[in-house]
Amino acid sequence: MIIMISPFLSFGHNPLAAKYNLEAGAQASLLTINLSQNGVNQALLKKYSKEKLEEMSQQEWKELIVDYIKNNFSLSFDKKEIQLKKGGIKLGSHQTDLKFVLPPVSKNIETIDIHIPAFQENEHHQTIFYYNLNGNADHAILSSLNNYQITIQFSTQAQASSQFWYILIAFSTLILIFLIKKNTEPNKNKVLALY
Repeated sequence: MIIMISPFLSFGHNPLAAKYNLEAGAQASLLTINLSQNGVNQALLKKYSKEKLEEMSQQEWKELIVDYIKNNFSLSFDKKEIQLKKGGIKLGSHQTDLKFVLPPVSKNIETIDIHIPAFQENEHHQTIFYYNLNGNADHAILSSLNNYQITIQFSTQAQASSQFWYILIAFSTLILIFLIKKNTEPNKNKVLALY
């Protein structure tokens, strides 16, 4: 058990990983982002001088991180792009967390296109994108191997096909039960001849 959960426990200290979690709701959706503070520092040091970063106030630092995340994030539901707007940030010594409120997700969504090139400045960085949309929960790993982008497809045709097969099997079972019952009942019209 400890071996299975240890990667998640050590996540906050891993500068090479970021976690994005998308939860769809009926009224709104929520995107939660967990970043290693060390990973954030490494990436921003490659874009800005150490002196400039040290001169920033805490508010300027927060705004810089939020802008960096927004500028390195692209999400589309069925080719309709979703913008990161309202949200908040919480700085920590080991981990920085961000939350953004997104619009609700349609129940018949077919594809999600996600591109998160954030922190690609950090060698071997990967982003784990978790999602829970209308009962479809899973995750995808974005890395240099897939250019930090992926398309997730929800096959509504496959769902309809599986429902068709369930109905067909149930109907066939009922017919089979009916036929077996009919063949095992005594025939009332049968005349017995006694000699």
